Amino acid sequence: MSTLCKHHIPCPICGSADCHELYPDTLGDRLPDFDYDFSPSHRQSFRTVRCEHCGHGYSSPLPADLYANYVDVEDKEYMRNREQRRMTAVKVLSVIRRFKPGGALLDVGCATGDFLDVARESYDAEGLELSKWAADVASRTGAHIYRQRLSDMPENERYDVVTLWGVIEHFETPQVEIAGINRLLKYGGLLCLWTGDLDSWVARFLGKRWWYVQGQHIQMFTMHSLEKLMQENGFVKKEMSRYPYVMSLRSIAKSLSRYKAIGTLASLLLDNSLLGDVRITLKLPGEMFGIFEKVAPAGKM
Repeated sequence: MSTLCKHHIPCPICGSADCHELYPDTLGDRLPDFDYDFSPSHRQSFRTVRCEHCGHGYSSPLPADLYANYVDVEDKEYMRNREQRRMTAVKVLSVIRRFKPGGALLDVGCATGDFLDVARESYDAEGLELSKWAADVASRTGAHIYRQRLSDMPENERYDVVTLWGVIEHFETPQVEIAGINRLLKYGGLLCLWTGDLDSWVARFLGKRWWYVQGQHIQMFTMHSLEKLMQENGFVKKEMSRYPYVMSLRSIAKSLSRYKAIGTLASLLLDNSLLGDVRITLKLPGEMFGIFEKVAPAGKM
């Protein structure tokens, strides 16, 4: 029986080795699920610790090069919610356009290209995606899709907007990756992202049952650790709010199925022919929608 070779890591945000355990390892010698089927195994995760200095949450120990496991991921369940992601993109883009109405946009971790397809109405939009299957689907939008790691992108300061929708929590070395995004952006360009907030009341209340605790999420940001990461890599905060996610009641029932106490009731009430296709906009506590601007170093314009 093979055993994963794992290594302990210092805090990816501040470099401190001082941490305490939040949640124990429940994966053992297996890798996490890399899809969004929300099966019981989906909730199994690496050991999660919290930095004593900056408060950032992260997985440690970890196997090396987790990113390589995304190349062969196929997630047919993900395709079921394509229309609601497009509707979400309309709402998200209306916020981004207030700061940057046009220009070149790169969607990192673009998945099947639903956001890209809508973004192309306002931007010269491209995507980056490691999954061969998802990149093939995304390429059908007509946008160019880079099938490579972020670190392999030419750092030519050509983009006006870079987006990370549910992506930053997957980064193995966020300091390196955000620094790389800085080099992709023009001065005044925007980095827009969506991720969870470990300091939120809902994360504290749910603990390991919080929906962001899953094996493929190896970074758990707080507003403080996120802003620290951005400031250290040349960004200033423009806006912080909650992500306007459009979901059908059927999808909400699917998401709630991970909670036994209410999952069965939610399925009965919401996952039916009468209400299942009704869509609503959620702005959930426990999630952050941040817009950050790349600024010039002092003395450089």
